[in-house]
Order: sequence, then C-alpha cells, then structure tokens
Amino acid sequence: MSSTAPSFEPALREELVEACKVLYAVKAAGDGLGGHLSARLDERRILIKPRPVSWRGLKPEDLIVIDFSGKRVDGASSERSAVREWPIHAQIYAARPDVRCVLHAHPRASTLMAALGIGVEPLDQDCAAFAGRLPVVDNGAVSIATPALGDEVARALGTRGSLLLKNHGSVVAGEDVAYVCVTACRLEKVAETMLRAASLAKLPVMSAEKAAAILQAREAVEPGAGSRMNQERWQMLRDYYL
Repeated sequence: MSSTAPSFEPALREELVEACKVLYAVKAAGDGLGGHLSARLDERRILIKPRPVSWRGLKPEDLIVIDFSGKRVDGASSERSAVREWPIHAQIYAARPDVRCVLHAHPRASTLMAALGIGVEPLDQDCAAFAGRLPVVDNGAVSIATPALGDEVARALGTRGSLLLKNHGSVVAGEDVAYVCVTACRLEKVAETMLRAASLAKLPVMSAEKAAAILQAREAVEPGAGSRMNQERWQMLRDYYL
C-alpha cells in the first residue's frame, strides 16, 4: 500500500471541511456530537472526519486517513482521532466501487421518522425522490462498530444512495461529496415534512394508487441530469451556508 498522498487530496480535504460545515448548518449532522463524513482515497485508504472533532470547527488537517480495517495510517492514533463506526464506511466502499463519499450521522427528524415507523409518501418533489427507496435497518440501535454490522448496512443499502438506521441515524453514500450533501439535506427536509404531516393528518395521507401514480409520472419524465443538478445544488448550499 502506498503512503503517498494523491494529488487531489488537498482539494478533497477542503471540500470535506466545507461539507461538514454545511451538513451541520442544515441539521443533517444532527447535534454534531457524533457521526462521520468520509471520502475514498483509493482501494485501501479512506479520508475521514474523526468523531471528537467539531463538524463546524473542522480544519483540513483534522481529517485523518484510515485503512479498511479502521487503522489510522497517516500518523499516530489518539483520542482526537477516534472513528468508532468506521465499518459503515469501509464495508460500503468495499461493496460499492461506484461510491466515493459516505456520511453517517444522527439527524433528529429522520431518526425520529424511522423510530416511529413513518414511511415516506410522495407529498412533494423531495419526498417523491425517497418514497419506496429508503430502506430501514433495525439492529437494536447498536453502534456499527464491527465489520459484520457494517456488512449488514452495506447489504441493506444495496445500490441505493441512502438508508435509515432505526433509533440510531442515517447513512448516505454516493459518487461524490455533492451527491451525499445534497441527498442528506433533502432527506432531513423530507423527514420534517413527514413528521409535520403526521401531526396534521392520519397516515398514510395518500392512497396506494395515488402515490403509485405520482411516482410513475415522475419516472416517465425524470431528467437524466442528476449529477449536474447535484453540483448546482451543492454550490447553492455552499453559497448560502458558508
């Protein structure tokens, strides 16, 4: 395994720092007292935010490099470099060569939505993007601190971009930082919408037929410019929150 930092690493560190600050600002990182954001450096190494480091006050040099066994490989381990739930990241990267960025956090609304067993209905465009596409893993709310538990999460995620851990938090994975940040932001907004709907009406709000018709109509006209849209939205989030 090469210990040489790839040429893109400095820029990636900067983008991950920006991402952590935006995720905290939009509440997608929960209270900021747990969770990790990471990016794949290569087939052996992961650049990741340690748990004890602030989401809002993070600096590029605070990010550390670990291998797929959770061992720090760019310096000595310390209390400030703790990464308890590294198996979420390592096992998703191992299972999904297309994934370059992974987020695990404990956002309030989506965690509560999963705990209450509320499914997403296509009440608006953001909700429609997750309806029927958001797995929920119920593993007793234990920390994902072993490869076996990480494998369970990776299998449940499959080829999707996000899932919920019941009574625990969320996981978002995708091709780049832009996808992960935009998706995490939308997911928390969707959860807030569904919790609000649950306070106003009996769920499900929509009939199965109505929900299916909306999703089918969206599938028929859904544009193929998802990556471009995510980049635009990611830039907007940075412009607004940084």
